[in-house]
Amino acid sequence: EMGRLAAPPAPKNPALFKNNALLRKEYERVRAGQALPQFDIERYKLEAPSGADAECVDAWKRAADNAASQLEHQGMRLENLELLQNFGANAWKLSNYQKECLLRSIEAATQRCRDEGAHVNKARKYEQTEAGVRLRDLESRWSEGVRQCIEVQMASSQLQHDIERLEGQLAAQGPDT
Repeated sequence: EMGRLAAPPAPKNPALFKNNALLRKEYERVRAGQALPQFDIERYKLEAPSGADAECVDAWKRAADNAASQLEHQGMRLENLELLQNFGANAWKLSNYQKECLLRSIEAATQRCRDEGAHVNKARKYEQTEAGVRLRDLESRWSEGVRQCIEVQMASSQLQHDIERLEGQLAAQGPDT
């Protein structure tokens, strides 16, 4: 019956991402059908100051700071790659083991739920079968009671008819007899 009901209308103005301006802005961009902005790679370029900046100490300082930060970033990437090479296989195996344990746990819980469901269904079927037997017994007793009531009513009607017939015969014979 619920399938025939119409779905309630969607809210006119849902307040999506009202607590996160970055997500709200991205949602609006996607909703408007705009493409992602291009990734800015300017800060990753290592260019020496040129033109008028070639003589500026501040420009050279900014270029040196940029080169130092990129060198630090590359050093961190190398360190991460070395860690991955040295410990990645074990971490991967450990992660797989943990996932397998989780999977076994979930499968066991699923089996317990299935077993409980089967037990509930068996108990329900037994109770319904017993209730069916009881209902048939009660229906049989009710039918027997109704049949007996009808027999009593018919016998009562027959006796009433016999009494009326005998009273009619007595009345016809007169008071002397």
